Amino acid sequence: MQSLLGRRSSTISSSIFNRVGNAIIASQNGTSTRNGTSTRTYSSQGRASPLEYSSSSVLKVSTDEEYAMAGLRKELMPKHVAIMLDGSRRWSKAQGKPLDYMPVLDTNVRFAEFCLKWGVAIASSGMFFLNNLRRGKEANEFFFSHLERHLELNMEDFVRKNIRVTILGDKTLLPKSLQDIMKQVEEATSSSETKAQVEFKLAICYAGSRDIVLATRRLCEKAKAGLIEPDAVDEALFDQELSTRGTPPPDFCIRTGGHLRLSDCLTWQFANTELYFTDIYGPEFTEDEFLKAMRSYQQRVRNFGK
Repeated sequence: MQSLLGRRSSTISSSIFNRVGNAIIASQNGTSTRNGTSTRTYSSQGRASPLEYSSSSVLKVSTDEEYAMAGLRKELMPKHVAIMLDGSRRWSKAQGKPLDYMPVLDTNVRFAEFCLKWGVAIASSGMFFLNNLRRGKEANEFFFSHLERHLELNMEDFVRKNIRVTILGDKTLLPKSLQDIMKQVEEATSSSETKAQVEFKLAICYAGSRDIVLATRRLCEKAKAGLIEPDAVDEALFDQELSTRGTPPPDFCIRTGGHLRLSDCLTWQFANTELYFTDIYGPEFTEDEFLKAMRSYQQRVRNFGK
């Protein structure tokens, strides 16, 4: 793990949003970079100009030679990788800047692109958990406003790159405008005309324990109605009642920010997941860090109790 004292400065910069009363205003412009290439410039309204967007080479699928150069074996890549990009508030403080979630949200998209490039079919991201609501209305609205703007900015990008977005969690707890943009993103990226290169699962207002409780409740209701026999309930049937139904569990989970916990993310699904923790903050997560994590995964022996 990278030492807390040896953190590199992030190459990501974006517009910084300050709260004045209950309003969020843009206070400065910025750019985000991907592998040294400028990808998006935010205006004072937080919108990206299409003329300032350039496609990143990160979307190029890796060749066998590139796998070898990265110290990886293509056949050993995980099929499903989850990530928790923790540490945005500590990162902003360390940078001496106002809190801004746009850098880590941009990093979150790059994580999906890394998965696409390196042959990972499913990417899941724990973005905001039910427990995070305890931060208070103002802090929550601050994050939700950034998330809404981020999804709006990236919707066409998701479609162009064949990244299919699915939202996990209780959307009813979110602002109506955010619910609307989430629905638009899900519908836009679920078109049957193109096959998704990456399934991108975003856990927002999600809790693994609540997922389990709701699944149990649904099975109890079905048993009470005589639709199933209690003895018929097994792991496979239970899995079909979860919000992730039909999705194989993560093979590997990465958490940034130095905390050694899972924060009630995909609690049932993580039963046999390999875990990887790093001290770097979420906005600092780069392709090099992704590859380092993949090498760690490929060095492990997964025998599932055999």
